[in-house]
Amino acid sequence: MNEEKKVTAEENLLSSVFKRFATDTAFKAALKKADNPDTEYQSWEYLADYGVNLEYENARLPYTTVLSAAARSSRDADGSVPLGRALLLSYGSDSENKEAARSKLRRIIACDSIEDVCSVLRPVLRFIGSKNIAVSYATLLRDLKYFSKETERTKARWAEQFFGKTE
Repeated sequence: MNEEKKVTAEENLLSSVFKRFATDTAFKAALKKADNPDTEYQSWEYLADYGVNLEYENARLPYTTVLSAAARSSRDADGSVPLGRALLLSYGSDSENKEAARSKLRRIIACDSIEDVCSVLRPVLRFIGSKNIAVSYATLLRDLKYFSKETERTKARWAEQFFGKTE
């Protein structure tokens, strides 16, 4: 039997976005600024192209946070490492760095609103990106889109990714 993996809407979106980064520098530049509240409006025309609801901040924040991180990355395609694992990998293996990573994770999972988690994730995603970790932006986007509805479940998933066994 031939099993095909179902491609999610988030995976399709990120695939399309990464393809567009290769040819549209204005698009990439605008999305790099999307996670800054003062310059976010410059990305709205592009977000609207992808059907993002611009009217409500809670609906817009997951996209601005994730797409901005993707635009800043040096990657040409979406990665496969989930957020919790990427956080752990970005800090290395010595015990002092692991404690710093645990501290970041604790701060992330202490968040109770989409506004709070996105503001905490912005610098974390920049740090992970600086280490060239192949983050799965599609998975992160899905997690953030449903964060308000599945807050505890999402935070537990991130903790499990961080503390789980290495594959």
